[in-house]
Amino acid sequence: MELEFKSDFAETRRQWECFWSGHCQTPMISCVIPKAGKKTVEPPVYPSGYDGNFEPVIDRLIDWADSRLFLGAAVPFYYLEFGPDHFSSFLGCNLNFNQPGTSWAEHWVRDWDDVEIRFQRDSVWWQRTVEFIRALRRRLDGKMLIAPPTLVANLDALAALRGVNELMLDLAESPEKIHRALRQVDKAYAEILGELSAELDMPRWGSINRHGLYCRGRTTIPQCDCSCMIGPEMFAEFVLPHLKQEMAQLDAVEYHLDGPGAIKHLEALCSIEKLEVVQWVPGAGNERQDWTSLFRRIDQLGKGHLASVENIESLRDHWTSYQSRRIYYYYSGQATEQAAKEFLTEAEKIIK
Repeated sequence: MELEFKSDFAETRRQWECFWSGHCQTPMISCVIPKAGKKTVEPPVYPSGYDGNFEPVIDRLIDWADSRLFLGAAVPFYYLEFGPDHFSSFLGCNLNFNQPGTSWAEHWVRDWDDVEIRFQRDSVWWQRTVEFIRALRRRLDGKMLIAPPTLVANLDALAALRGVNELMLDLAESPEKIHRALRQVDKAYAEILGELSAELDMPRWGSINRHGLYCRGRTTIPQCDCSCMIGPEMFAEFVLPHLKQEMAQLDAVEYHLDGPGAIKHLEALCSIEKLEVVQWVPGAGNERQDWTSLFRRIDQLGKGHLASVENIESLRDHWTSYQSRRIYYYYSGQATEQAAKEFLTEAEKIIK
C-alpha cells in the first residue's frame, strides 16, 4: 500500500504496528519539513470546510502536502473537524462560528427528562461531515489520509449539550439522570464510530488521529476535560466506566490529559489496560514548568507519552530515561532535508 506523498507508507505501517505493540527498539519520530525547491504552502486553517466550500480547502491541502517531506513515522493527513464539540453536533448541538479559529456548541438541553440523546444522522453537521469526507476521498485517496473529528464523548459531550455549570449541579442533584444520559452517549458513540469507520474505509486504510498517531484499525483520542472539576469518587462513578467503553472499541488509544486539575485522576486512568499513550497539555500559564516528574509517573504506570526533540543528544537522553517504548517524538530541529535525514539516521542507532 502506498501514498503519493508518503512513498514508504507500507514500511511506516509496520513501524506503527511495532509501536503499538510496545516493542519498538528505536525511537518513533515524526519529521515534517519543507521540500527543497518548492514554495512553502501553509495547510488549511482550522476549522475549514464547515461552510460546505470544500474544493478550495482540498486544493490548498494538496499544495501543502506537495511542499513537504514526510519523513520517519510521519504520515500525511488532513484533520477534518469543525471545532472541539464536533461530536456533540451529531447529538443535536448547533455549532456557532462567531469567533475566528474555532466554534462553540450551543447548549440546548434544559431538562434531561425532556430529551433522549441519540445519533442524529439527519443533522446538518453530520450531513456536512459526510459530504466533506466524500469530497476529500474523491481527490485524496492514495495521496494522504483523513483524520476524522475527535469523538469527545462522556461528560464533555454532556457539557456541550447542557453547559458546564449546569452539568456540575446535575451531577450533585440528579445523578441518576446523568447516568442515563451517559448511557445514551455511549450508544451514540458506538454508532458514530462505526459510521466514520465505514466512510473512511478504516479496514483498508487504517486510521490516524489529530496528533498524527496512526494504526491499522480504529483510533481516536478519548478525553474528559470536565474531570478537572470533579473528585476521584465522581470520576470513578461518572467517567471511568464510559472511558473504558470508548477505549474498548478502539485498536490504539492515546488519552488527552488536560491541565493540572486532571492529574489527580492519572492512576485511575492508567488502570485502563487499553490506554497506551498519554498526551499531556499543561494549560495556559503552565507551559514553562518542568513536567518531568509527571512523565516519570506516566512511565511508571506503564504508559507512553508524546515529546518534542530538536537534536540527537536530547533524543538519546529522553529515550534512555524511560521504560516505555510507546514514546512518540516530533522533530523540531533544523528544517532541511539533509539535517532531518542525518537526525533520523542517528536516531536508528539509539537502542536502549
